[in-house]
Amino acid sequence: MKKPKHLIVLKILGVVFACVGVAGIVLTVLGFGNFDNNYFVIGGPMTCIGLFLAFVFIFTGFSPEIAKLSTKTQKYIQEENKEDLTDIASAKADISGEAITKVSKSIKKGFKDTKYCKYCGAEIDADSSFCKECGKKQ
Repeated sequence: MKKPKHLIVLKILGVVFACVGVAGIVLTVLGFGNFDNNYFVIGGPMTCIGLFLAFVFIFTGFSPEIAKLSTKTQKYIQEENKEDLTDIASAKADISGEAITKVSKSIKKGFKDTKYCKYCGAEIDADSSFCKECGKKQ
């Protein structure tokens, strides 16, 4: 498969700006301590701008390869840990099922008013006339 031209251009620009950054470092070193010439003044910004743009262009130029490597790494990790991930997923499903049941019961209890039977102490609906446990009139 042929690589897109813009990625090749980005990589080339990255190398060019890396060279600019290295040239800036050389100018900075040559001009350090000798402030009569402009090497130091020109070299500092050249270094900063050149190396920053080199990093940006090289990183964006290689971003598809980085993404592909990341995907391969994730697949490898998943494949190596497949059994553990399956166990964790099933345990989480069991826990989630219990939690959902408890929460739904709590919500149902919260929505209805309850009282306790005068005779047996069972919890019954507030509007009940008879106890569902002992059957006595309230």
